Amino acid sequence: MTSSREDPEILPDAAEDEPNLPDGSQQQPPTLLPLFDCVALDKLCHVAEMFQDRERQRIREEAELAEKRRLWAEERAEAHRQYVFEVAKAYALELHSDQAPKSKDDDEEEEEEEEVVKGKSRFDDAKNAIKKRRRYSGRSSSTTCGGIELSMTRHRTAPTLTELCMRVLAENSEAIESLHLVPDHLKKKISSLVSDSSKVDKAFMQLLVDDSPSEVSVKNCVDLEEEDLTQILSECDRVSLEVLNLDLCGRAMTENALTEFLNRSPNGFPSLTRLSLQGAFCLTDNALALISRSAPLLRVVNLCECSLLTFQAVKILADYFGSTLRGLNIGGCQGIKPCDVFRISLSRFEKLSSLSVAGLEGINDVVVEFCTSRGSSLTDLSLASCVGVNDGTLWTVGRYCPNLEALDISELDNLTDASLKEITDGCRSLNSVKFTRNRFSDEGVAAFLEVCGGSINNLSLNNVRDVGQETANSLAKYCKRLHYLDLSWCRKLTEEELRQIMSCCSLLRSLKLFGWTQVKEDFLEDLSRSEVSIVGLKMTSLFAHPDDSYPSVDTKCF
Repeated sequence: MTSSREDPEILPDAAEDEPNLPDGSQQQPPTLLPLFDCVALDKLCHVAEMFQDRERQRIREEAELAEKRRLWAEERAEAHRQYVFEVAKAYALELHSDQAPKSKDDDEEEEEEEEVVKGKSRFDDAKNAIKKRRRYSGRSSSTTCGGIELSMTRHRTAPTLTELCMRVLAENSEAIESLHLVPDHLKKKISSLVSDSSKVDKAFMQLLVDDSPSEVSVKNCVDLEEEDLTQILSECDRVSLEVLNLDLCGRAMTENALTEFLNRSPNGFPSLTRLSLQGAFCLTDNALALISRSAPLLRVVNLCECSLLTFQAVKILADYFGSTLRGLNIGGCQGIKPCDVFRISLSRFEKLSSLSVAGLEGINDVVVEFCTSRGSSLTDLSLASCVGVNDGTLWTVGRYCPNLEALDISELDNLTDASLKEITDGCRSLNSVKFTRNRFSDEGVAAFLEVCGGSINNLSLNNVRDVGQETANSLAKYCKRLHYLDLSWCRKLTEEELRQIMSCCSLLRSLKLFGWTQVKEDFLEDLSRSEVSIVGLKMTSLFAHPDDSYPSVDTKCF
């Protein structure tokens, strides 16, 4: 066989088509590029674009969300500023509400609000809310005071020259020769200091009545005799005398002394409007009749602790001053027993705004009838230690005494939270309240303070044993105008809750803490250095701050 290379038919002209290669090299097969599917490539591009669109959409959404959050934060900050402004404005208006007259629009709005809440008890709503908070929250959820810390630094100010001079005069009262041209208000302060030292005698009384004063006020006249009082009253200028306070004048204020005085001075006291004879244990009904006859302009009479007076004394006052008397204090007059004459006589006082029957027994029915007929004019009422007063009595007070400003219901064992409900819903103007030795619950007192605490200046919770965390929260949150507070024997309150109260009640001046043995000694020492005058701490004199003691209803009115 011949080789294929020599066969022209098998490989025609093969040599002519082959390129000339260099010597020693071999022919390499050509490299072929892979073929791509165009449809798959389009799909891949589409998916990539879709992911890019989604990424761009996510970025836009995040930007929009950030912008919305910024706008929402600005709106929230603006709303918060507006809320703070409104709260501050309302609080400022509340502080000056006594000076700023209410407009007709305000009155109409108040009437509309009263119509809305008519038939519903705000006390019950507050009490139920407090119970729910106690049920669903632990003790650690007490109200905070915005980070305010209790200042334990007392800012002591130097006494004024006037105060120093009055102290020196009181300590050396026997050496005073004259109080000529001394104003009546300074005479009153000097008299108070001298009375505290039990140095009031005939000579000092003569100094007070010289120079035609309009007010003579002495709170300790135990050393005066009948002849001394007769001579002093006869020699003073009674035409200008408008206020006469002779407390604890038991030995001097007798029927014989008054008879002798009227024999010497038949005109009596033509300008006298206020008379206080507290503790005059020798004052009788006949002697009171002589005083009433000699002082036709009397408007306020304080006969507290005058043990010889009977129901006839009330009848005498009603006969002379039934249409004019504004204030009457017969608290502690054990000779006054409830009867028809007393009940009828009391109801004859048409304009009586201040009444104290503290300590009188069996007075419940008389008080109910008086409040029903004359309660709308009462602004100050004391029912302390009146055995027989119950929830029904306080229902009458709440319903018929809407203008009460001062209320003393101390030492009344028959009262429950129902009484708190009645005075909370009915007496919206209270600013002085005394709850000493009552059995009110912690939730009840807290609900009362939540509704009425904004207007209260003076509050006594002495020996209200159930007072605890909820009351502390309400005191701190709602009682911003408190000046005087008595928490003696409230042993369920803690050190932290007391700090909370003192931090939030910035206007507090005096705080009573008798019987506080549940706190540490070092905390009590810190309290003694606070700006608030603390009374009742261990090793503290009872008379350390006599001017800051809790002002009772009697002292407020008389």
